[in-house]
This record gives sequence, C-alpha cells and structure tokens, in this order.
Amino acid sequence: MKFYLCLAAALSAASVTAHADCKSDIETIMKAHMTAGPYHTTMEMVSGGTTRKIETDVILPSSFHVKMPEMESIMLKQGTWMKMGGKWQAMPAAMSAMTGNMAQDAMAEGLKNASNFKCGVTAEFDGQSLPLYEFDTSAEAMGVKAKSHIKMFVGANNLPAGMIIEGEAMGVKSVTTQHIKYDPSITINPPQ
Repeated sequence: MKFYLCLAAALSAASVTAHADCKSDIETIMKAHMTAGPYHTTMEMVSGGTTRKIETDVILPSSFHVKMPEMESIMLKQGTWMKMGGKWQAMPAAMSAMTGNMAQDAMAEGLKNASNFKCGVTAEFDGQSLPLYEFDTSAEAMGVKAKSHIKMFVGANNLPAGMIIEGEAMGVKSVTTQHIKYDPSITINPPQ
C-alpha cells in the first residue's frame, strides 16, 4: 500500500529560498516524468522501525514489476500476478482495474494538492550536486489518505533522478528514498 502512496519523490527550511516559478517548474518536471518512458526505481522505505527495500520497473501509465524480499508482483492492463511461495498466481480482475491508472492518478492528485514550494538550490544526491525542489502534498490511494514532504532531485535530463519522501499514512510515519534510472530497454510481460 505504501508503495503506491510514495509515487502518484536534506536541507533545512531556513536554507531554501522560495522561487516564484517553483510550482510551474515542478509541474513541468513531473509531466515530463510521466511521459519519459520506462524507468527503474530502487527504494528504501523506513517505517515503524522496519526497513524495506523495493525494486520496481515502471512503464506508465499502468505497467509495474515490483520485487521485494517477501514477494514479487506484475501489474498490467490485462492482469495482475503475485509470486507467493515461488509460484505465480493470477489475482482477481478487479485488482488490475483498481491499479490501472493509480500511479498517474496519485501523482496528479499530489500535484493538485501541493503547497510550500521551494527551489533554487542544489544538494547532493547519489554523489552528484543536483537541483533540489521541495514541496508538501497529500493524496489518497485505495481509500488511504497520505501527506508527504517531498525532496525531488532533478538530473541533467530535467527528469527526477531521485526523491526523499517523508510521509504519514494511517498514523504511521515513513521516510522513503527513491533512486530513478530511465531505461528504454525495460519491458514488462506476464509471468511465464
């Protein structure tokens, strides 16, 4: 559940200046991200004293291949499958319909509800000095409301290279660090 809330990306507030075009810049970057093609994310989510690592291939709007130590899933328009006990199982058709455009819808809602924009600085991420954009947002996915403070680091391609998301959902706080690599060779197919 938290994975989807994190879609839908550390400087003190005193050291970040407000920028008149921050909101427009962030919207432009996120719209470009939505159409940039396949990408891979490596995420580390810390919540409730537990650290969870998640690897995901993404082809927006509705194709995902998620790998976690305890499970693996593939979500496509034509179906959703989960690997449990080493065996792939098809999930009910309603699950595919429900997850279909969830990432895009969550991102669109998150941008609509965004506030407290900050930009105009650079910060270190993955050993690089990158432009940093920050904002607060809230979104709802599958009936669960979440609020987040997002630090988005933008690469030379003017697309998100990574995000640090400090979030809260269902009374539980989390910090998710997401590394994003765009790769046109990524494909996602039903399990064999």
